[in-house]
Amino acid sequence: MQLRALRYFHEVARCASLRKAAERLYVTPTAVSRQIEHLEHFFGATLIERGARGIRLTADGQCLAEQVAITLRGMEQVREVISSRQSQIAGNISIFVSESIVSTMLAPVLAALSRAHPKVTFNIVIASASATVDALCSGEADLGLAFYLPERADVEVTAQCELWHRVLVSAEHPFASRDSIELAELQGQPLAIPDAAYGVRQALELAAKKRGVSFTPVFTTSSLETQKSLARLGSAVLILPQIDAEARDLSDGLIAVPIADDDLGRVRIDLCVYRNRPQSSASLKCQEMLAAAMRSYGLAR
Repeated sequence: MQLRALRYFHEVARCASLRKAAERLYVTPTAVSRQIEHLEHFFGATLIERGARGIRLTADGQCLAEQVAITLRGMEQVREVISSRQSQIAGNISIFVSESIVSTMLAPVLAALSRAHPKVTFNIVIASASATVDALCSGEADLGLAFYLPERADVEVTAQCELWHRVLVSAEHPFASRDSIELAELQGQPLAIPDAAYGVRQALELAAKKRGVSFTPVFTTSSLETQKSLARLGSAVLILPQIDAEARDLSDGLIAVPIADDDLGRVRIDLCVYRNRPQSSASLKCQEMLAAAMRSYGLAR
């Protein structure tokens, strides 16, 4: 059994299409089909089923697909480690991150890293804290950068900092001229927040429970752009972390107003890796630069 066959099968499992997998691999559908047949012969089992609507994995095929994804990711990590031992900063870094800190914290670091080391590539996935931890443990993610990551013995926090939660509203909203907002004043406001898998939702509900306040979000969405668009139109109020504690006019049609609440006023960001997994030179360099950025923002811990 060759590594090529596993790569081809991995693409077929991802695309659910021999034709699309062939396009991604720059080979013919016949070449992909032949490699699938080799695997089916090797395992003595049918791995895919063809139908009028395309193909689907059998139960055996799904089992193999899950293991192949882990195997290929492990091979990529080994390749990157070997490259790092040859003093080359190269390879791919997979980062799972909370969307609201991409533009302010993550993007500047990745831009600087890419300029300095053009052979490094990046896979950036927007995810909740729980999904980030799962990705670290499964090997999908090299680095996790998120709010309030759940504690796991096999996940190591390498850097932390605190930012400031702010209420974001349109310039015409009555809150826009306020120096601060009490948590109770958000009751009855048309909140736009993500679902319970996200740290900001969990932090809000915990703080509200302690204060005896209840909230019923009008808009539940994990899309940051959707939240902001609704707020600009005056239809929603949202809560987001801000790097600059003093900034009010965000120059994007939104005004940031401080929250007068000890529990919700600050939010912790964790930079994490999977404990004891070898890290490539590229991943280590990215960690170093992110940690430095976190020290310069907010309240480093």
